[in-house]
Amino acid sequence: MKINYVNDISVEDYNALRVAVGWAEVEKTQVKIGIDNSAFLIAAVSEGQTIGTARVISDGGYMALIVDIMVLPAFQGKGVGKELMGRCMDIRGNLTDGQSVFINLMAASGKEPFYAKFGFDTRPNENAGAGMTQYLCCCDGKVSKQAIRQEHDKD
Repeated sequence: MKINYVNDISVEDYNALRVAVGWAEVEKTQVKIGIDNSAFLIAAVSEGQTIGTARVISDGGYMALIVDIMVLPAFQGKGVGKELMGRCMDIRGNLTDGQSVFINLMAASGKEPFYAKFGFDTRPNENAGAGMTQYLCCCDGKVSKQAIRQEHDKD
């Protein structure tokens, strides 16, 4: 299986990956803005099909967030996610003497052991709390907090 790694992904391929891994689609304009404003984006392509992606969001200084690590189920366990994560972790190579970067990610439930292989610490621990999230949705002109919905939760 030949896999090419490219630094772009279409809105359609991005949302198709989300659905394939059990996540809800994101509104297309938001996806385009997110893709365009990523500090780093990598996509895995095999035989013309996008089979995985990952992104890094960064302030350009000392904070980075790895997001959207997605691999089609048929290609999971074949090293694609490992390669995507490895390329995201290459941001370490941008550091010069005396500099540091705080790399964050929010693992999907049960995926923590995969990220631990890259040196990430599971939270909570003795030095850090569990972390927190909030999902907001605008419906009928009103912004409200909602539970994170998976694709299979849609009506």
